[in-house]
Amino acid sequence: MKRFPNWLKIVLAAFAVLFVLGAIFGKAPEPKPVPAAAPATPTSTSATPTPTPVAVTYTVGTVTDGATVVVNGSDGTSKTVHVLGVTAPVVTTGCYWTDSLTWATTTLSGKAVTLGAETAQGFALTLAGGQDYAALALQKGYLKYAASAALPALEAAENTAKQAVSGLWGPPCNGTINAPAAPTPTPTPAPAAPATKAAPKPPPVVETTEAAPEPDTSAAYYKNCTAAKAAGAAPLHRGEPGYRPALDRDGDGVACER
Repeated sequence: MKRFPNWLKIVLAAFAVLFVLGAIFGKAPEPKPVPAAAPATPTSTSATPTPTPVAVTYTVGTVTDGATVVVNGSDGTSKTVHVLGVTAPVVTTGCYWTDSLTWATTTLSGKAVTLGAETAQGFALTLAGGQDYAALALQKGYLKYAASAALPALEAAENTAKQAVSGLWGPPCNGTINAPAAPTPTPTPAPAAPATKAAPKPPPVVETTEAAPEPDTSAAYYKNCTAAKAAGAAPLHRGEPGYRPALDRDGDGVACER
């Protein structure tokens, strides 16, 4: 019997395997058709209008010092605002703090203000009449200019107060607000002139009636007027030899006149 070559056996075996697999799995599934994409909906070109935000108005509620306030917004918010470009005396310790705080409270408390754009150094604060609050305070000498703000208009306002020597630029502060006011020196009273000693009063002069000097009786002595008369010396006058008061009974200076 004639034998088949090996290559033929291999080919027949391969066909047999393919036949068996075809019988088991059947026909290959046909690919499903891809559905056509729906046409895109055209985008509307009319944009929805954005509502205009309502401007917030502010009213000053509390004045902390001349450069710091608390404002209340019309939207219900509240914020602490430092005024741009100014420095205030420290309350209770800074020089001129009482006048500065009193003026700021009167000018701002309960008043409507406008806030500028917020910066790292604070807000510009505008009063209802359009006056810049910082410039007004500097011009009157209630606050000092903060040079770091680099705002020439505020610097010029401060120069006005300096030239007028008004507010904190006058005594006792003389432009210094970071320390208490220097105490007013008490004038030293001039030493009193030494009292002139009155010349001592001379002792009162006591007028004394000097007794007449006793006559020198060493030259003559008369026991009585009889002896004087007998000696021919009578009458005897005071100061004459032999005169004695004992012989002058009436004391008229003449003894033994009778």
